[in-house]
Amino acid sequence: MYYTTEPFETDTATTRRINTDTIALDEKTLEAERRSYHSFFDVHVVQTREGYILIEEGDYGELPMHLIDDVVYTATGKMDDEY
Repeated sequence: MYYTTEPFETDTATTRRINTDTIALDEKTLEAERRSYHSFFDVHVVQTREGYILIEEGDYGELPMHLIDDVVYTATGKMDDEY
């Protein structure tokens, strides 16, 4: 085996860079999942210019096409009326 002793500062700088967009999406995805346990309707994570928002189908009825195109995640509503 042959190892080199080149500086690796550029590699560690790349791995330390935090992608805030991915963190925001993860947070909204978890929030949608938590909210779906208390809803009859699907909860959608929609990407906007400012970030991500949650939309519940029960709030707005049928979603318009411009919102459907921007849906990045859907959590199915988990409440059930039948016992």
